[in-house]
Amino acid sequence: MSKQKSKWELFSRIKQRNDAQGKPVDLSRYAGLLVVLCFVGIYGALRVLSPLKESAQVKFVEPHGGEPTRDDGYQSESQLKNPFSGLEYDKAQRLRETSALGMAISLSVLAQNSPTGRLPENITGIFRVLNTAHLLPPGIKFNNGILSSDKSTFRVAYRREPLSFEVLATPRSAQGTQLLFRFPLQQSEPNSVMYFEARRDQPAPIALLTTEQLSASGWKIRHWQGDTLPLDDATLDSLNEQNALLSTTDK
Repeated sequence: MSKQKSKWELFSRIKQRNDAQGKPVDLSRYAGLLVVLCFVGIYGALRVLSPLKESAQVKFVEPHGGEPTRDDGYQSESQLKNPFSGLEYDKAQRLRETSALGMAISLSVLAQNSPTGRLPENITGIFRVLNTAHLLPPGIKFNNGILSSDKSTFRVAYRREPLSFEVLATPRSAQGTQLLFRFPLQQSEPNSVMYFEARRDQPAPIALLTTEQLSASGWKIRHWQGDTLPLDDATLDSLNEQNALLSTTDK
């Protein structure tokens, strides 16, 4: 009897095991995992099937028969006006170099007068001292016997008795005006230096005319002041000092 009972128990266990293996799976327990897998599959398919997007880089446009140019506003930026340029800036630079040349000539005259007590005979002797003593201002040099800089061409007129000379600066560009400094400096407004100005196409004046003659021929009297154009104290003091020395030498 016990043997028969053990057979029935073994049979029941086998039947229960077979029934457990054939039981349907409850998919609701795995719903979250299935949703995630679904989204991952859709995203992967879109990445494979969609066209590759272009990288966000600067585009280069090839103009007809020219070098590639940047299509990001670079060209317009490169064409922005240089702040250190323009007629007023060029005029200030030319005033500085013209007055500096006048001071250098004054030093050359004084250098020849000091040891001998005699003034230079002509402009050739002045130019010789300018070269040998290295008195020429930076940027100004002799080119085939002509004094010039990047911005101006200079003409110097000299008179031994009574001592006086003038420096005429003509712009090398199509724009700008002619500038004329006369030494010894004439009476001017406080903290300013007087000079003359004319259009570029104005004929060059006869050397060493009087102020009235210059004005009558179309040259305007100007006053170089620090509030309108750069004129620092050092330049003004140097010009006044050279002017005083020239006046003393002439006497």
